[in-house]
Amino acid sequence: MSEKRFPLEHLHADALCEDMPPCTAIVIFTGKGGEILNELKKLYPQSHSRIYYIEDTLETRMPVVLSVAEKMRIPCIVMYGNDTPQMTAFLQGEVRVSLVSRGTENPDPVTELLERSVPRYFTWLGYQRYLTDPGILETLSDKYIETLRLGEFRDNPGTAEPLLREASLHLIDMRCVRHADVPDGNDTTPNGLYAEEICTLARYMGLSRHFRLAVVYGYPGKCKGGSQIARLNAQIIWHLTEGLAISTDEHPQEDPASFYRKAVQMGEDGQELVFLQSRKSGRWWMEVPNSKQPDKPSYISCSTGEYVMACKGEIPMKWLFYYQKSNNFS
Repeated sequence: MSEKRFPLEHLHADALCEDMPPCTAIVIFTGKGGEILNELKKLYPQSHSRIYYIEDTLETRMPVVLSVAEKMRIPCIVMYGNDTPQMTAFLQGEVRVSLVSRGTENPDPVTELLERSVPRYFTWLGYQRYLTDPGILETLSDKYIETLRLGEFRDNPGTAEPLLREASLHLIDMRCVRHADVPDGNDTTPNGLYAEEICTLARYMGLSRHFRLAVVYGYPGKCKGGSQIARLNAQIIWHLTEGLAISTDEHPQEDPASFYRKAVQMGEDGQELVFLQSRKSGRWWMEVPNSKQPDKPSYISCSTGEYVMACKGEIPMKWLFYYQKSNNFS
C-alpha cells in the first residue's frame, strides 16, 4: 500500500524566489495552518507536483507573497479564516472574479464589488434567493452579470464549470455550506451547498486557465482536532490543486485548429449559431457576433446543453444574454 501523502512542503515567505523548485500552487494560511494543515497532510496526492504552504503568523507577509507569486505566475490559495476579505486587497490589475456565497451578507463582496467599478468579469454562484436582496439581483441583471442559484446548480452541476472557467480570482464563503455538513462552521444555516458540491466547484475553479488566486473565508480561525470544517477545507484545497494539476490552457480565439467548429442553422432563414468544441478537453464555447465589430465576435464558455438546445431549434438563453451584452456595451 502507498504511504505517500499530499506533497506539502513548508516555505518561508522570504524563500519565495525564481530559483526554488517548481510547484502547482502555494497555500497561504493567515495565522497558523493548524488543524486544516494536519488534515491536508493525511490526504493522498493527485499528482507528483509539490504544493508549498506559508504560515503568515503575524498576518503581515501576504501582500508581498501574493505580489511575488503573481510575477512568477504561481497560483495561490489563501485560507483567510473568520473575516470577510476586503476586496481592495485582491482586486489588482485585470481581475476576473467568481464568488460562491449564500446571499447578500453584511459585509458582502457582492455589494462591495457593485459599489466599486465592476470587474471585467464577475459571476456569482450558489446563492439562495430567500437570503438575497432582490435589488442586488436586479442590478446584476442590468449589468449583464451571470448568476447561478443554488437550486439551478443542484439540478445540473455541470452548468457551473463554464462560469468558473473564465475567472482568475475565486472567492469561497464557507458559510454557504449547510449546517449538517459543517456543524462546527461559522453562522451556518439549514440549507446550502453539500460538502461534495463545494468540492466540485473547487475543482472547476482549478481548471480555469486564468486561475491566479482563490480565497477561502468564513470559517472558524481555530479548529479543534477532528473538526469537520477543517476536514472540508483540506478537501477543498485538494480539489483546487487537482484542477490546477490537470488544467489545459485553451481558447478558440487563440488556437482555432485545436477546436471542432459546429454550425447550427436555426430554421430555413434563421441565424447560424456557431459552437466550438476542444479536441483536447471536450469543453465547449459559442461564438457570439458583435454588430458593432463584425470581425471581432466573442467566444463564450458554455456547456453541451447549449449546443443540444440549438440543435433542437431553440436559441440558448446564454447566447441571447451575451448577444445583448456585447451589442449594448461594446
